[in-house]
Amino acid sequence: MSGIDAEKIAQEAINAIADRIKNLHTLNIIVAGKTGVGKSTLINAVFKDKLAETGMGKPVTTHMRKITKKGVPLAIYDTRGFELGKEVQAEVKKEVIDTISKGLATQDINKAIHCIWYCINTASNRIEPEEIQWLRELSMDNQITQVPIVVVLTQSFSKKKAQEMRQMLLDENLDVIQVIPVLAEDYEIEDLGTAKAYGLDVLIKVMGEALPEELMETLQHVQIALNILTILIR
Repeated sequence: MSGIDAEKIAQEAINAIADRIKNLHTLNIIVAGKTGVGKSTLINAVFKDKLAETGMGKPVTTHMRKITKKGVPLAIYDTRGFELGKEVQAEVKKEVIDTISKGLATQDINKAIHCIWYCINTASNRIEPEEIQWLRELSMDNQITQVPIVVVLTQSFSKKKAQEMRQMLLDENLDVIQVIPVLAEDYEIEDLGTAKAYGLDVLIKVMGEALPEELMETLQHVQIALNILTILIR
């Protein structure tokens, strides 16, 4: 198939689902984590585009911006990476809770936050006690709103280390729905070959189990739209 044929087919597919997408709810996700954990790589992998790296997005708060892509019923609220200082940690947590509360207050499903992804870097080989405490405090503040929290283990080059870290987090009995190792993009390891990306499909599956029924169709169409847009760009 030529590039022109592929582009034509992709464009026709985009047109076919465009009206459908207009009638879908928007899925809103907050992504948080320390500086350098790989949030941008994760966000770009989800959108199949380098949106986070270019700094695109509408500022929402001091530490947060809203990233969207035309034709995709998905918005990611990207919190700025923070160091383990109590003041900034508290500010980011407050902004997360305030964003959730404001969305709920609108009584509009398109403006509500539907899930939180907290990212921890597997390659760091450790879980900071401050992060465990941050997650516990977030869960306490989230008791009324009950937005599902997923811990995403980013940069999980070693599946063995990722599973060990996953078990450590599960043993903490945190109020999270799942701990998921992810390698957001293929990673070339010198003299050892390439570690293939994995885990995003599991993350989407877990999302599907946690989201309300009204958003099931949105989640499915987000994947369809992103895959077609990727073909169109290529």
